Amino acid sequence: MNQGPVGARRQAGIALILLLVVLILGASYAFYRSANIGTGRAQQDGRLAATLARAKEALIARAVTDANRPGSLPCPDLVTNSVGLANVPGDGKADMFTLTQCPSYVGWLPWVTLDLPELTDDSGTRLWYAMSPTLRDDDSAQPINSDTGMPLQLDGAADIAALVVAPRAALGSQVRPTNNMADYLDGANGNGDDRIYVSGPAGAAFNDMAVAITRRELMAAVEKRVANELRSCLEQHAMSAANTAHTYPWPAPLSSSNLRGTAGSLFGQVPATQPGAGPENLLQKATADLSAAKTGLSGASTAAAQLAALQTVGDVAAYGAALFDRIYSMAAGVAQVASTTRTLVATLGTDITGAVANNRISRTERTALRAEAIDVLDDITALKNALADSGIDPYPGEVQAQILVLQQRLTTATASPTAATFSALQAQAALLSSLFARSTTANPDIAATLNNALTTAGNAQTTAASAAALPGDATREAVALAGAQALVTAGGNLRNTIIASRVNLHASDISAPAGRVSSLLTQFAAAPGSATAAVLATGLGDLQLVVNSLATSSSPVVSARATTLAALTNALAVAGAATDYAGIQTTSAAVVTAAGNLATAIAGNGDNVVRESLTAAANAFLGAQTVFNTVVTPTQATMVPYVLALRTPAADIAYWADLVARDATDIATQARKAPGATSDSTGSAYYAASELLTGIGGSGGAQAALQAYIDAPTSAAKQAGATSALVTTLGQVDAVLAAATALDAVLDSGSAEAMPTVWYGSACAFLQPPSGSTSWWTANGWANLVFYQISDRVRGASGRLTVNGAGAHHVVALAAGRALGAQNRTVRTTANFLEGGNADTSRDGSAANPAPTFTNATPSDTFNDRLAY
Repeated sequence: MNQGPVGARRQAGIALILLLVVLILGASYAFYRSANIGTGRAQQDGRLAATLARAKEALIARAVTDANRPGSLPCPDLVTNSVGLANVPGDGKADMFTLTQCPSYVGWLPWVTLDLPELTDDSGTRLWYAMSPTLRDDDSAQPINSDTGMPLQLDGAADIAALVVAPRAALGSQVRPTNNMADYLDGANGNGDDRIYVSGPAGAAFNDMAVAITRRELMAAVEKRVANELRSCLEQHAMSAANTAHTYPWPAPLSSSNLRGTAGSLFGQVPATQPGAGPENLLQKATADLSAAKTGLSGASTAAAQLAALQTVGDVAAYGAALFDRIYSMAAGVAQVASTTRTLVATLGTDITGAVANNRISRTERTALRAEAIDVLDDITALKNALADSGIDPYPGEVQAQILVLQQRLTTATASPTAATFSALQAQAALLSSLFARSTTANPDIAATLNNALTTAGNAQTTAASAAALPGDATREAVALAGAQALVTAGGNLRNTIIASRVNLHASDISAPAGRVSSLLTQFAAAPGSATAAVLATGLGDLQLVVNSLATSSSPVVSARATTLAALTNALAVAGAATDYAGIQTTSAAVVTAAGNLATAIAGNGDNVVRESLTAAANAFLGAQTVFNTVVTPTQATMVPYVLALRTPAADIAYWADLVARDATDIATQARKAPGATSDSTGSAYYAASELLTGIGGSGGAQAALQAYIDAPTSAAKQAGATSALVTTLGQVDAVLAAATALDAVLDSGSAEAMPTVWYGSACAFLQPPSGSTSWWTANGWANLVFYQISDRVRGASGRLTVNGAGAHHVVALAAGRALGAQNRTVRTTANFLEGGNADTSRDGSAANPAPTFTNATPSDTFNDRLAY
């Protein structure tokens, strides 16, 4: 068929359409292919990001759960090459330290150490990891806490704890596998600088993908762990069966710069010390608890019951071991202070004697003696504080020791009445007379028996001297023997009166619940009604329970106690009726007044005779020193009386310091070891308790033996093993009881203002490491950054603290985090540590009535408190 121009044009048009179709299809394919490649890369990047996130989470988890150094990170895996130690480059195990440093602070991710699978990037290459050297897991890096500096940078942003980097495919001249970071990391990341890193820009020469762990991310998690551990400890402490009062430790408020737990404070830092009835009171309670636990174990009739009773014995023994250790550290400190004071005061006395020998004081001697006297004042103050803080009172023990010597000499004189034996009797009576003459007390009961003992000692001294002067005079001998026997009796009465006058409660045990009643009374006065009356009645009842538990023979305290109980009975009756609102206010106010007087009577009870006598001597010394330090005399001779005025009180101070040093050394030795000794005394209470704990919980201990018998009850061998283990344990309990009794024999104490805090429960082990060792809490300075608030001193059925407006919490623990903005932590106010509502000014100072509300929020540039509740 003939095709003309029209047909040709039609064919050309069809060809053009076909060409367009081909072009469109080609473009569509190119677009489709490009879109699929982009989607695949996005998926690939997403999977890699998830892998990096997994590694990041593992590193944070490792830092949080480190048992010895929370916040620390493992060394990278790059350098260590020791087949013998099963650690070679690329094996996924963190490098071993070279002295105190990681061999390298950038290397492969130690996936084995982190308990991860071998994580790789999209090219099959293992991940790399860089860390801040300040977070290395070594003692030399301590303290590791919220304030630790982190020098890593990513893209100019500082405060980076660590980086995880995916090297991806090799670029340019990179050759793999090697140990050279430049063959894996690109640009600035691979230049050998362990501090400065970048995340891009991506291109032909850079394909690293990096994820950072910031300071905020790491420390927020670590601080949460620390706060949670403190809260768990506080709750276990308060709920422990051994803590029969179910009390929380008083916090150390911001007004206390030495972590001294302060009665009445409800908010503050973890206390190093607590006020209380004294170490002897705690020791006797611990001994009674262990004896009761032993009885429970002895009476258990089945293996299951024996295992439960054994656990109780172990818990009580663990508390006992901690208490013995704290008594040791306290006594060793007192012994050191007393020894130093004794030496300085004795030296001053010697120098005074030498200076007055020529019956004049030269200008040089005056200047030197004035300086010595000032130095002595500081040590006297330290000794007074040490006695007040520890409650130690060597007086009853010293009286008993001297009376025992007197009794021995009396027996000898009775059997062999000679001039020599009566002279010995006279000398011992003189020693007792000197002791009593130096003594003073504000307690009227003790003062009366002390005066009687002093008079009796003088009489015994006189009659013994008379008998020694005329040996063979039967009448004089009989009078002397009777006088000595009367002194034995008087000394015994004095000692017994002191011990009976001791109070089993600290003044704060009364003043704190009385303060609570006062607050409830204020609330009732503001809104009188049956509801507020019921709450007030509960507070009155709590105070009544405490007052009823008070035990003493001290007449001032007994009288104040009776008055307080009578006022409580009256107030409870009126508050319970909840009809006479004016009467409720009047009677409850009378309770507050009476309880305050009772607390004052306890605080001023005067049962620590050495402390009161030392205070009197110190006041006399201070008075004489003040005059001597300023007086101007016309001649060197007229200065002599002012110098001599120092000598008598100095001699008394040296006497008491010597007595305290000897007694405190005996206490420390019996509790654990002699001050300064490097190993425990095998006869000490601590050693016996340690042996018991090992015997119970060791691999071959009684618990394991009992469990083995429970698992195989038909095995005669297992039964015999369990029986033998229990017999051994009971013997070890007896050894602890004997050692504790021996410790009690040398430990006399009254109220203590700052006894080292003893914590109940295994959850508090991080706060109470063994003597001579430190825990992560102490070594890393967390005590300066963590706070807590209690709803009440005694853990009640329900707490009063809220977080973000919700809850009824007994305790809230807070880790402060790093200082933000203008916070200045050299100034001890809440706002310099905490943020938001947590920084309420009611938590400043003594924090006796802090706000019960707290704020919790996500960490940011303006808030980084971490709470546990």
